Amino acid sequence: MKNLILISTFILIYSCTSNTTNSTLESNSIQIFGDSTMNEKGKISGSELITILSERDSAMVRVEAPITSVCQKKGCWMYVELDSSIEMLVRFKDYGFFVPMESAGDIAVVQGIAKVDTLSIAWLRHLKEDANASQEEIDAITEPKITYSISEATAVLIK
Repeated sequence: MKNLILISTFILIYSCTSNTTNSTLESNSIQIFGDSTMNEKGKISGSELITILSERDSAMVRVEAPITSVCQKKGCWMYVELDSSIEMLVRFKDYGFFVPMESAGDIAVVQGIAKVDTLSIAWLRHLKEDANASQEEIDAITEPKITYSISEATAVLIK
């Protein structure tokens, strides 16, 4: 009986310590959405992507950039900042995954085919609606926009 109490006490103490360690690790960990084998190997910066797309029409990349905004309906798209004046729209392959709506401000590594894209008036208005913009802001969109995009990201790693 004495041994049983001793073993139970040891297990209880070990369990409590183990949970504390896991919480600490989780708070410092990363989140991966989409392809679970995603990692940071081979990542490039936003400015490197801009240079690549000035020479080619598209490129398969892993680009690291801060998230500036996320769809507030489902997390089905996000914008990342490539440099101080250029953002890139990121959508997810086959709506197979979404990112947390509170991810703005986090750093992401996005994997997919990046390109220079033309966004239609209808799509731009849809994005504004998802971002809870006012009707006045939505109606102000009257021209398509040329922008950088990854229209089918296969994975997103958020730090």
